[in-house]
Amino acid sequence: MAVTFQSKQPAEKWAISFDFAAALGVNTISSVISIIALDELDNSNVSTIVLDSTLQTNSDTIVYTYVRAGTSGHRYIITCIIARSDGSIHELEGILPVAETPVSVSGGTRCVTELTLEPVTIAELRTALNIDSGTMATDSILYTSIVAGSHGVVTAYTLLGTAIDVLGHTAVVYLTPVNNGAGGTVDVKIQESDILAGSYTDWATGAFTQVTETNDTVIQEKAYTGVKKYIRTAAKTLVAACEFGTSVMVWEPNISDDTLLTDFIETARRDVENDTSRKLITQTWDYCPKSWPSGDKIKLPFGNLQSVTSIIYTDTDGVATTLTPTTDYTVELNGTQCGFVVLPYQGSWPSATLRPSQPITIRFICGYGSTAASVPVAARQAIKARCINLYANRGDDVIGVNTVNYDKTYDRLVNSIGRLNDMDFDF
Repeated sequence: MAVTFQSKQPAEKWAISFDFAAALGVNTISSVISIIALDELDNSNVSTIVLDSTLQTNSDTIVYTYVRAGTSGHRYIITCIIARSDGSIHELEGILPVAETPVSVSGGTRCVTELTLEPVTIAELRTALNIDSGTMATDSILYTSIVAGSHGVVTAYTLLGTAIDVLGHTAVVYLTPVNNGAGGTVDVKIQESDILAGSYTDWATGAFTQVTETNDTVIQEKAYTGVKKYIRTAAKTLVAACEFGTSVMVWEPNISDDTLLTDFIETARRDVENDTSRKLITQTWDYCPKSWPSGDKIKLPFGNLQSVTSIIYTDTDGVATTLTPTTDYTVELNGTQCGFVVLPYQGSWPSATLRPSQPITIRFICGYGSTAASVPVAARQAIKARCINLYANRGDDVIGVNTVNYDKTYDRLVNSIGRLNDMDFDF
């Protein structure tokens, strides 16, 4: 009869053992003939994926090996075959369930996808603090995107410039044509991305006026007002080779406190989120209630629910099941308040016996939006107020001999946003 090993996540790795003491009697293990792993779903041999044979050991009565990897929702039959000291052959079998679940050991929440930008930029905070001392001329750096020179005919936007980090800075993109070949044209556009390696998409208003022989000495410029971290230029030339280049002017004031200000912005944003029980910029979270509710709805934390990605529950056998939207549940967004997962009419929650540790995972997306502009003005002002206080005092305010550990301006702004009731979740 096969035993069932403890369920593991795909990324986890640990030791399992096969105890042959009862089958050996007075004998001992002479050798381990094989340990194999078969996927219960299709009986395929996955030994090299699921087992680490380099760590296999054995004593006189027990064989040890390590399990790793695996696919979430699959079960693996692991068979160990040994030879006894008297020459007879014996085998033991075990079932290894693999299921992707949050790593903590009780109910709660965890962030799956962090925000990619803050609601307040360093430039905005510098203005609020009035600490910029340089000028545009001394604090601006010109970066090359497409190197100036003669560029041959390319019929698609495959002439790609170097990407420049512009997050939190004022940036202007320049197209500098020199000379078009006879009948030649140049088309250039600005592309943007959150990560350096891409993928890049066209910025909505980033197309320059086409360069022809009639305007091939006119420098064009566009101020980038998007919200992505990296921008680059992409170009195509038609009919004939053309001479041109592109560059990005980035205003980067040389402020020694920039690292400190960046930390303050993140700290202040987290303070606002904690004090309001909300998430500001779009984020993906897991909520892991300990059990199904007695009623017909599950309240999700943080407000501003945008969507529910998935609901997965795991039973005591380690089998993970994904609920079907509309059929098994519906979603109530509920504006800026907390959203709900709701049973359909005459529906019921699954009846399977849930495993004791984080049996349910609800993955959802929340936040006011993906841009700083989508965050309420009061929240952004609260972040600035908190940063100003942190920058000025580097700790609690002291008035005379009294320590004041609150900020009235910050508190009023937070109150105007509204605090959600976060005391009734099944953490």
